[in-house]
Amino acid sequence: MGQESRQGIQGAASARSGLRERAQEWKRACHQCDLLLTRAHAPVGERLTCARCGATLHRNMARSVAHTAALSLSGLLLFIPSATLPLLEFSMFSFGAENTLMNGVQALFAAGYLWLASLVLFCSVVAPLGKFLLLAFICWGSAWARLAKPVARALRWYHHLQEWGMLDVYMLGILVALVKMSDLGKMTVEPGLYCFVAMMVVSSAATVSFDAETVWARLARRAAGTAAGARPEVKGAQ
Repeated sequence: MGQESRQGIQGAASARSGLRERAQEWKRACHQCDLLLTRAHAPVGERLTCARCGATLHRNMARSVAHTAALSLSGLLLFIPSATLPLLEFSMFSFGAENTLMNGVQALFAAGYLWLASLVLFCSVVAPLGKFLLLAFICWGSAWARLAKPVARALRWYHHLQEWGMLDVYMLGILVALVKMSDLGKMTVEPGLYCFVAMMVVSSAATVSFDAETVWARLARRAAGTAAGARPEVKGAQ
């Protein structure tokens, strides 16, 4: 009995170790069909697809961090004229008014719609600006190992914030106003609208080019290099 129990314990231990080894081999699960895959990252310039359903699991674009940094800085530069210059000018007889990105928010606050005005302000101004700032900090800060914790925190904030930037919805509202109010008076497109459209395109391009897994891998390499450089040398006794 004792020998059989020992064999049973050894068999259970070997089974657990086998499951643990297989679990270590599984790196990723498909988000469509839950197939377990042994590869976590795609090679540079290629993409990782599921063997069962063909879903794209990871797209590793070449120089993703550099492209995202350039696009985020471009978005920050375009945000200034988009927020300050007039988007549309409406004129009827002798009456004329220019609409900027903040006029609608100010009108909602003046009318007493505090919650709606706050939501519009957050989705059309704060969230896009915060997205560009976070992307710029993540891309540039990931080059230094000492900024690993702030960059990791910024990555988590970016994942929470990116769903709230609704520039396309704001652009749709501008197009509806342009079509509906053109029958009542003269609608003129101002330079701010061109900057806003360019900022919307840059924001979409930055979202596509950004790869969070590349940033995590970059931080891991920086941390490993710092740990290797800080390791003390062992000298033989003289």
